[in-house]
Amino acid sequence: MRDYPMWWALFVFFAVLSVLVVQHSYRRWRQAGRILAQIDSPARDEQRRRLRREGWRLVLMTASLLAMTGLVFAVFLQLPAVLLLALRIAALAAVLGVVLLSLRL
Repeated sequence: MRDYPMWWALFVFFAVLSVLVVQHSYRRWRQAGRILAQIDSPARDEQRRRLRREGWRLVLMTASLLAMTGLVFAVFLQLPAVLLLALRIAALAAVLGVVLLSLRL
């Protein structure tokens, strides 16, 4: 691993970027929830479903970020292959969930 500093810098960059995206999405989700609570219209049920889907998307984004971060540290700490496989599957499932929920919006 002669390019270790470059890979570490890329990991930190994308981790920080991912955390900022999750924070922004969470703030937007909370604000939408507050606004939705004040609205009384026939389309409120549809908006409530969309808000719930966005909440699940946010949970899956956070889960994928945690799984990928755990995977990076598990590789560097040379943890068992079973744990690496479990983290890979968790990360992949969470990302696929985010993509599927994004397509439904």
